[in-house]
Amino acid sequence: MSKPCIVSPHVQFAAPDHTVQQRFSRRSVLKRAGLSAAALTCADFLGYFATYGLPNEGRAAGVAKDASKAGANPHFLIYWYLEGGWEGYDMFNPLMTPNNVVNRLSKISEERYRVLKFGEPGYTLNSEGNLHYGYLAEPGKDLFKDMAILSSMHTGGGHSTERLKVHMGSYNLRQTEEREDDERSVMQAFAEVYGQPYVLPSVSWHWWLSDGELNEVQYTGRRGYYHALGPPHAHTIYAGTPSKLKSFLLKMQEEAGNTVNREIQHFLDNAHTTFLKDEHIEAVKSYASAREIYMQLAAKGMKLDRSMLLRLFTDAALREEFQVQPSDELITYRTVNGNKARSKFTPHARVQAMMTYELMRAGLSCAFFVESRDIRRFDSHRSRSNLWGKDGKTPVGQTDQTAMMKEDLWDPLNTLVKRLKDTEYHGSGKSLFDHTNIVLTSEFGRSIHGSVDDILAKKITEQERDKEVGGQDISAHWKVTSAAFLGSKVRGHSQFGGVGEKTLMAIPLLPDGTLDPAFDAHTGEQIPGRTPSSQAGIPNHGDVYATALYLSDIDPKGKGRNDRGPLTYIKRA
Repeated sequence: MSKPCIVSPHVQFAAPDHTVQQRFSRRSVLKRAGLSAAALTCADFLGYFATYGLPNEGRAAGVAKDASKAGANPHFLIYWYLEGGWEGYDMFNPLMTPNNVVNRLSKISEERYRVLKFGEPGYTLNSEGNLHYGYLAEPGKDLFKDMAILSSMHTGGGHSTERLKVHMGSYNLRQTEEREDDERSVMQAFAEVYGQPYVLPSVSWHWWLSDGELNEVQYTGRRGYYHALGPPHAHTIYAGTPSKLKSFLLKMQEEAGNTVNREIQHFLDNAHTTFLKDEHIEAVKSYASAREIYMQLAAKGMKLDRSMLLRLFTDAALREEFQVQPSDELITYRTVNGNKARSKFTPHARVQAMMTYELMRAGLSCAFFVESRDIRRFDSHRSRSNLWGKDGKTPVGQTDQTAMMKEDLWDPLNTLVKRLKDTEYHGSGKSLFDHTNIVLTSEFGRSIHGSVDDILAKKITEQERDKEVGGQDISAHWKVTSAAFLGSKVRGHSQFGGVGEKTLMAIPLLPDGTLDPAFDAHTGEQIPGRTPSSQAGIPNHGDVYATALYLSDIDPKGKGRNDRGPLTYIKRA
C-alpha cells in the first residue's frame, strides 16, 4: 500500500486571483509573444464578427462551408470528478464485511475496518431492484432510473497518475513527457466532434498543477495535462469563478479596433493566399469555426450581447436552488506533503453545477469537467492505531465521507439533473437532459484492511513491531473502485460487476457485462476446475473514457491514444 499523503487540515480561503488565472488566457500569451495570423484563435475572430459582422468573404466562405454541423444534433458531456479517492466499498462497489473496529480478530490481517456506524441505519449496504450500493450512494437513488453503475473496476494508486488517466485514458502515458498532437483528453475528443458551434466549447474547473506533489518546473509546456490538444474548438477553457468567466466573455464582446482585430482584417484581406500556407492552418480552422459560430448565433437570435452576458450567474432564485453561498465562489488553498499551499482556482462544485446549467441553457458550451474544489478532500488516510481513541480501546472507525459526498456530489448533481430535465432544448420538444451524458468518477478507491504478515516476519523488537502495525495505513490508495454513467443514452437502473467479499478485488466481466462464470460471484475467488474466459477483463479509466464517447455517438477508436474499447452494454438498446 502507498505511503499516506500528509494533507494540511487547514484550508485557506481567498478571493479569485485574476492575476494568476491570467496566465491561462490565450490572448495574454499572444500579446506577450507577439501576434501573427497563425496565432489567431476562434475567440479573436468571433469578437471581430460580433463588432463588424461577416466580411464579403469570397473564397473564404468556400473554405468554411464544410464546418461542423454538430449543432443540428446536439450532445452534451459532463464529467463529475471527486479528487482524492472515494471509499468505493461504501459507494458503487459495495462490500459487506464485519466491522472489526468494534469486534477484533486474533488475526489482524483478516480484519476489515469500516466507519464506526457501519451496519446502523443510514450506514448500511442497500438494494433497489437489481441495484446494490453503499450508504454513500443513497442520496443519489432518485437518479438510479437513468444510471448504469460499473462495480468492477481497477485503477492504479497515484493521485496525479490516475488523475491524468481519467482525462487521457489508458495507454503508455508518461506524465513528464510532452503531449503529442494525436493525444486527446476525453473532453477534447468530445469537443473536437461537437464543439465547433459553441463559443466556449469545453469548460473545466481544475488546474493540473494544483496537485501538491507535482514539480512546477518539471511540468512546463505540454507536459502533464495540456489544454491545447486538437483544433481550437476542442481546447480546454478554464472557467474559474463566475465573475472571472463573465469578465472573459464581456471582454471578448467589447474589444474592437485593437491589434487583434487589425490582424484579422489583414488576414481576411489576404485570405486567398493565407489559406494556402501551412503555418496558418490553425488560424484557418479558427476562422471557419468562428464563422460557423457567428452564423448560428445570428440565425437563432442568440448573438453575444452585453445584456445577456450580464445576466449570467446572477439569478437569485437559481443560486438559491443550487444552494450557492457567498463563500462558494471563493477559491481555496491547501498544503500537501509539506509543499507550498496550492489551489485549483475553482469555485465550489455547487457553483460549477450552476454555471454548467447556465452555459448549456445559453448555448455557450457543450463539454464540462466538474471537480471538487478542495485539494485531497476525499484523501481519507488513517493509521490502524487511530481507529481507536487514545486508550487504544474506544472505537473511532474510518473517516466518514457521507457529508462530503452529499455536499460535493449528490446535492448539486440532483439539482442539475432536475434543471436539465425541466429545460426544453430550443423548442425541440426534448429537454437538455435528453441530449446529455454524465460520468461520475474518482481516481481510485480506498482500502479497508492491511496485511501485517511482512511486519510480523521482521526480526525487530515487540515494541517496534507494535509501532509498525499501529502505524500501518489502512485507508490507503486502493486500485479497486467504481464509476457510474447517467444520461439519456444510458441503460438505466442497471449495474455491472462486483467485488469479492474474500478477495476484495473486482470480478472480471465478459463482453456482455456479465460476470466471468469462472469466478465465485460472492467470494470473488476462481472456482476450482474452471478456466477464466479469455474474453473477460476488468475495466479501467480507459474503458470509462471510451464509453463516455460511445454514449455520445462517437466511435472512440482513434480518438486520442486510449487503447481500451467502450463498454457497449452500458448503452441503452
